[in-house]
Amino acid sequence: CRAAIPINSDWLKPNCCRAAIPINSDTKARRTMRTLLSLVLGMGLCEAALCKEHSCAAGTKQIAGKEDTDQGNDAAATCCEAAKCSEHTCATGTKPKDGVSDTDQTADPAAVCCVAAKCSEHTCATGTKLKDGVSDTDQTADPAAVCCVAAKCSEFTCAVHTTAITANADEDQTDAPQTKCCEDKKCQDYSCPTGYGATTGQEQAAQTTDPTTACCTVDATKCASHSCAAGTKAKDASAGTDKGATDAEAATNCCEVDATKCASHSCAAGTKAKDNSAGTDKGATDAEAATNCCDALTCAEYEDCKVTEKTIDDGSTAQGSTPATTCCQVDSTVTAVAVEGTAIFVADATMEQARTAVHMMLAELLSVKTVDITVTVNSAAKTTRARRLDVFTHTATFAVHFADFTKATAGHTALTDLTKDAAETSLKTQLVAAGGKDSEDPTWTLTLQAVVDPDSCAAFNCAAGYTMKDGEGATKPATAEACCVVDDTKCLSHNCAVGTKAKAEAAGTDKGATDAEAATNCCEAAKCSEHTCAAGTKAITSKAGEDQTADPAANCCEALKCVDYMCAVGSKAKTSEADKELDSNPAALCCEDDPAVTPVPVTGAATFVAHATTEQAQSAVHEMLAALLSVNTVDVTVTVASEEKMAAAARRLNGHGGVFTHTAEFSVYFADFTKAQDGHKALSDLTKADAEAALDTQLKAAGGRLDATDGAWTLNLQAVVDPESCAAFTCPVGQRTKDGQEATKGADAETCCEAAKCSEHICAIWNATAIDAKKDEDQTADPEGVCCEVWKCKDICAVGAKPTAGQEEKGVIWDSDTNPMAWCCEDDPAVSPVPVRGNASFVYYTSSHWYAYEAIHEMLMELTSVLYDDIELSTDSRMWTWTGGTDSREWALPSVSGAVYTITAEFFVYFADLTKAEAGHKALAGLAKTDAEAFLGTLEAWTMTLEAVGLADESSCEVFTCPLGRRMKQGVEATEPSTVAACCEDDPAVTPVPVTGTATFVANATVEQAVTAVHEMLAELLTANKVDITVTVTSVDDTWFICRLGDTQGVFSSTAEFTVHFADVASATAGQKKLAGLAKAVAEASLGKQLEAAGGRSVTDAKWTLTVVDPPLSCAAFTCPVGQETKANAAATAQGATPATTCCE
Repeated sequence: CRAAIPINSDWLKPNCCRAAIPINSDTKARRTMRTLLSLVLGMGLCEAALCKEHSCAAGTKQIAGKEDTDQGNDAAATCCEAAKCSEHTCATGTKPKDGVSDTDQTADPAAVCCVAAKCSEHTCATGTKLKDGVSDTDQTADPAAVCCVAAKCSEFTCAVHTTAITANADEDQTDAPQTKCCEDKKCQDYSCPTGYGATTGQEQAAQTTDPTTACCTVDATKCASHSCAAGTKAKDASAGTDKGATDAEAATNCCEVDATKCASHSCAAGTKAKDNSAGTDKGATDAEAATNCCDALTCAEYEDCKVTEKTIDDGSTAQGSTPATTCCQVDSTVTAVAVEGTAIFVADATMEQARTAVHMMLAELLSVKTVDITVTVNSAAKTTRARRLDVFTHTATFAVHFADFTKATAGHTALTDLTKDAAETSLKTQLVAAGGKDSEDPTWTLTLQAVVDPDSCAAFNCAAGYTMKDGEGATKPATAEACCVVDDTKCLSHNCAVGTKAKAEAAGTDKGATDAEAATNCCEAAKCSEHTCAAGTKAITSKAGEDQTADPAANCCEALKCVDYMCAVGSKAKTSEADKELDSNPAALCCEDDPAVTPVPVTGAATFVAHATTEQAQSAVHEMLAALLSVNTVDVTVTVASEEKMAAAARRLNGHGGVFTHTAEFSVYFADFTKAQDGHKALSDLTKADAEAALDTQLKAAGGRLDATDGAWTLNLQAVVDPESCAAFTCPVGQRTKDGQEATKGADAETCCEAAKCSEHICAIWNATAIDAKKDEDQTADPEGVCCEVWKCKDICAVGAKPTAGQEEKGVIWDSDTNPMAWCCEDDPAVSPVPVRGNASFVYYTSSHWYAYEAIHEMLMELTSVLYDDIELSTDSRMWTWTGGTDSREWALPSVSGAVYTITAEFFVYFADLTKAEAGHKALAGLAKTDAEAFLGTLEAWTMTLEAVGLADESSCEVFTCPLGRRMKQGVEATEPSTVAACCEDDPAVTPVPVTGTATFVANATVEQAVTAVHEMLAELLTANKVDITVTVTSVDDTWFICRLGDTQGVFSSTAEFTVHFADVASATAGQKKLAGLAKAVAEASLGKQLEAAGGRSVTDAKWTLTVVDPPLSCAAFTCPVGQETKANAAATAQGATPATTCCE
């Protein structure tokens, strides 16, 4: 046992034990050990040995695929199988027996599988040869000794560049016969080929395997020194031929195309020579040459598609023999625009030569592809030149196609601007290239048609019965509505009488001068089969082929009866009422309950965007579901809620209205649970594309259509509930469905229900809360009374207040006349509320500003976990105005009346102490923009800024800003009131540098409003603190503006004198430069904004002028007198009236 299971710790280590003791006996000792090992194995401390750890016996091999199989009690049987002779390697001197490949090796594979080999089957080593007379002798284990004997040098053939050593003829070759028996030939014994001469000094050198290189020098003037290019070869006997002075001459004199190489092969149409294939063997046949030498041209390399086509440029499609068909496909984004014309000229050329010349001339002049040009030519002999019968007058009619109207216009202009001389010069060149002759006097004339914009009404074809509106040829975009009007002379404008119909394809037929003629020319009798019977009636089948007459309803239709009515699932037809005509309530008249059927509904909701009213959407979904599920429309109920979708700017400007997001809630009733499941599966399996196609068909039938841009269909289905299961059973109040019993049938309260706990109940009264101590109690039949209690005074007091003594447990009831906080709460002197202050803005759609207020209030409560009254919130709103242009925002707005507002909010959230305030501040600071927008349902970007935790007294020095040149005194933060004298002291490190100026403008504003506006404007433009700016304004009535505007008061010409202080000369210079360069329009826009904010307004042509005084020079620009130097830290100080005193010491 110790050998099998090492026991060297307090616990047996996993994976360290093996069953090393075979258990194959029933003796007591081995039974005991087997029991012990079984226990150990059962504890997971030992594992079975695998076949890959077993060594199979001789003559056997491991069974493939069993490497990871347990060995079991008989590893040889489990893991091994007999090996075949074909898998055995015979020993030296033996060979495999014939016909034993599939024989088992057994324990002695050498005897079973092998036989002695003969000397005739042995290959003697280098330097030895087969002994005479031993061919049939066994090789034994040393075949070299038994079968072979040393060979002599006289029996060895030396390499071509060496010769035999005569003296060694009778010596053994050894294992290096070339070295032992041979010696090198010398260069003096070698005759150099034509084009080469013997290399001086190499006479005694060895010839080597390349004697020409070793012994000879090429003649640089002969072909022997020239290397022919790939695909060519040296001409026969050309080595001594003069190669010439250039590489081109050498190629001609020395080389010729090698007929065996790809250079001699011409690739077929649609293919090209492979890269670097000139020197490749082309093969024995044309087919091999095509394979070895050529590659297919791909569509990516094809450039001759028409302007209305695009190339398939995937790089893998071969052009083939018809690349225009293979590689080009219609480009639906391009509508070709043609430039058409006629040219007349005289030329000594055939009709085809003339056509080719004009074709190529136009392609070159206009830089277009030849495939985009069509040319036809008619030719007549030029009789006035009878001496030259081959001279013709050619009339060429052509069309050049461009990708758009702009390019076509440019092409038209180019041809219009083409001079006669330039045209004739180009034409002559192309005529000669086409095989014609240079005519002495082509007498070129050109006539062009106007280019028609394909997007305009001029290119629009009005339908039959319509005619083009007068003066609308240039109108874009071209639509039937924009371009066409009904032609009063055609049948389209005639209304056929009741009982007749318009003749087929008669819309464009002349209707005639009288109504009688119009009735004859445009109309024919309509059949009953073409009449739609009114609701409550049906067509008389037997009269389908009869004329409708003047009263089709009476002649073609009859009243519906109960026999025609389809009762809903769960009801059945009353047989006694079959022949009664339907009334306003056919279900009650014709049907009665069917106790044998309990309808099973499939319910769901679908959303889609469509150009359709709510009624059209409802009808479309109704018909779609009935058709898809093969049910009667009476078994489908649909309700639709619609919200108008505010479209993109372009669509809105083009007048496309009536786009709604529709949400359709539906129920489809089936006769049993199985059919309902099948219906549910059919809807679940419905693809989005199929659903949209079916819906669009029904919408069009109802008078609407699916929106092509945003019409995406989405569907949510509820699970189908078996009406006989617990899932469909309604448990009594205070009980819930048992877990896992939903599918149980034979539903009743005992089977399906169990007591519900208070933790599962939601209190119904808005100011009631769950009793935490009762969360694990049963709800009973009165869960509201058992599980809930109204709020108490102790639950509602805000931070800084506490419940009034004796009122803590008193219940709270809110109504319009009662504020329980007045008697529930009192100030808590132990708590000083710590505020977190912030500002936020967002865009919101609302019918009332109050909804935006409540939305942000609720969000702040949820984020900070405070009570409603722990938040002080004020909001302001400004209606958002859409200005058109490139704005592409699309907002799905509710159908209720409302508007889009920019909401600005200021809030204070109060906490009981600093720690909680810091936690609340962190929660607000971590609010993601997307989360805020999702919570509020905003339409536009949310922004929020937070101040530090706590709130400073706005009347104290803590929030006071000292002007430049002054700094905050130490220890005066809480000092009130906050003034420069109380809060600030001189700052010796800063000498303010002023920039002064005067501005004039006209405004409808008081002096105070003008002062405020200029103050704010300067602070914003110069990024300066308002405390460092002083402004005074004088105003006088502006009589001219009063008269012009008709405003009898409040229009003033104002003069504002201002001073802006900067920290140093550099800052002052930059500020002065910015003001001096301020554009009039920018200044008036900024001033107008600030005037409106201050309660005034600017007027048109505000007559803004600005004069700015340069800032004073600094000490850095002053040269101190001899014997003085610039004061320390005074470089940025203004020189003032006495620069030597100010700047020097």
